[in-house]
Amino acid sequence: MKLKSSNKKTYLFIGGLLFCIVFLFAFKEIYTKKPTKYPLPPLIEKKTGLDLIQISLNEKNYLKLKKKRDKALSVGILETNDSDYVPATITYQDENYRAEIRLKGDWTDHLKDDKWSFRIKLKDNKTIMGMRKFSVHRPESRGFINEWLYHKAIKAEKIMGLRYGFLEGMIHVKKNHSSEYLTKEVGIYAIEESFDKRTIESNARKESVILKFSEEDFWAKVKRSKAIGDPSGIFWRNFMSLDVDFPITTFGEDKVLQNETLHQYFKLSKNLLSDLRNGNKTIDQVFDVKELAMQNAILNLFGATHGVYAINVRFYYNPITSKLEPLAFDGNAGKIIDNYIHFDFLNSQKDSIYLKELAYALEKVSNPSYLNNIVQKHKEELTYFKKELKNEYRWPLIKIENFEKNQMILKNELIRLKNIYNIENITIPTELNELNTLDEIKISEPNKWQNKNINISQVKNTKNVYKLERSNPNQAAYVIIDSLKTYLNTTYKISMLIKKGDIGNAFGLRVQGVFPNRIDAVFNLEEGTLKNIANTGSFINEGATIKKQDDNWFEITVKVKPNTNIIKLVFGPTNIDSQILKWVSPTTNKESSFINYSSLKIEELK
Repeated sequence: MKLKSSNKKTYLFIGGLLFCIVFLFAFKEIYTKKPTKYPLPPLIEKKTGLDLIQISLNEKNYLKLKKKRDKALSVGILETNDSDYVPATITYQDENYRAEIRLKGDWTDHLKDDKWSFRIKLKDNKTIMGMRKFSVHRPESRGFINEWLYHKAIKAEKIMGLRYGFLEGMIHVKKNHSSEYLTKEVGIYAIEESFDKRTIESNARKESVILKFSEEDFWAKVKRSKAIGDPSGIFWRNFMSLDVDFPITTFGEDKVLQNETLHQYFKLSKNLLSDLRNGNKTIDQVFDVKELAMQNAILNLFGATHGVYAINVRFYYNPITSKLEPLAFDGNAGKIIDNYIHFDFLNSQKDSIYLKELAYALEKVSNPSYLNNIVQKHKEELTYFKKELKNEYRWPLIKIENFEKNQMILKNELIRLKNIYNIENITIPTELNELNTLDEIKISEPNKWQNKNINISQVKNTKNVYKLERSNPNQAAYVIIDSLKTYLNTTYKISMLIKKGDIGNAFGLRVQGVFPNRIDAVFNLEEGTLKNIANTGSFINEGATIKKQDDNWFEITVKVKPNTNIIKLVFGPTNIDSQILKWVSPTTNKESSFINYSSLKIEELK
């Protein structure tokens, strides 16, 4: 039947209308769909030998940060609050973490070019290198490798300090309504722990509060000073003195005030610090004087005097001793000091107990062997970091000669204190080594092992055989046995019996200390061979072996000189195609292995 012309027009009109509706609907779906808060990073390749940290965020949130950054550049300082945080994905060692990030840094040197400094808070109670809250910033903003060595010296004396290291950084901005990314290869970041309960735990202290002086009034004055014409803020250093009546506050104040115990700690510690500032108490009545004296001596040795300013001091309240302890932070180490910098609350007429303790600390720290021992202990790590940072920076990254010059200032101050207090001979007490001997180290039972995406189950009709199976092939997976105490300069052999599981043909073993120190070995359980062994940081690799036993079991061993007092074992099934340093990364299957728990040993080699 032949259609009339009018009917043709009607059908064409209806067809065109339907096409427009479908097109508009599709257009709306594409262009009104909200971008994901936590975009995944694109595939990229590392440029350095350092571990890579990637920050991925959508364009909307990136523009919010950029607006904040542009305002800071116009004002001259960065002012921040909790509303500045935006969602982002942090990727580290092939694992993605949901997070909140904001710009970080008071001065605008933290915001130059595309390499911005960030404060990062991981969500879902996840951690990276044991930290849930941390910052990444330019290495030069803290004195390059000098700051890293400063924290190592602090921690060696069991004084509270921060985890600190170096990573390669990349920032990915996922464009709106597109699958494309804008990737910024920003080079090397320093990573620095922030302050929360994990900071306290990592320093082997009881949960309590960390005090600081509020910075709000200080930065308000700097902002006003800059507004009237001084490019750096008129007399801004004068605002940093502890003589100024800065309010005393604490980290996580809202949570502290809601917790009865922590609130009580806050009131007690705040009163202590107030009494010291007002001259009502002496330093020894408020502080652990041994720790404060040693921290002050080390701070001067490393030229980390930026840490004495009011806005940079941090104090932990020890509820066991009911005294405050210093927490090293933001020393900007590496400078040559012209004169000895004392603790700001020092009253030379009243604080003789503290000053005598300082003399003991100076006697130890001013000795050339003290500095030499620190440098030699971390020689491999220093060489490693210098090699990596030289790819980006051409100027000196650490100057040991500056520390040697500072030791002369320390010696002069020691002589002065000896004369004042008639101290003739100082004998540095030899501290007893509190570590257990190796025979006393007890490997915890499998039901107490920490695990990441690993199912641990005892094999039926056996006493000591357990099956380790990856629960999710799309995520990193491993078992951890933590806090194994060791001696310095001692070689250890770690051994265990392993058998191939239902799926998979390889097993990974890592001996790990403080980042970035570790040794990784991957064993082929199909062929009974060692795929390879690799180390990073200052651990000395002594080798690895695999020997076949009865019933397809293999004894695997790793020998290592960890040069640390505490190690942890990380192990689990993996794929033979995995990279040695990334054997914990996701695989294609649910690999499994069997382990004989009773065979797991750590032996000290003479």
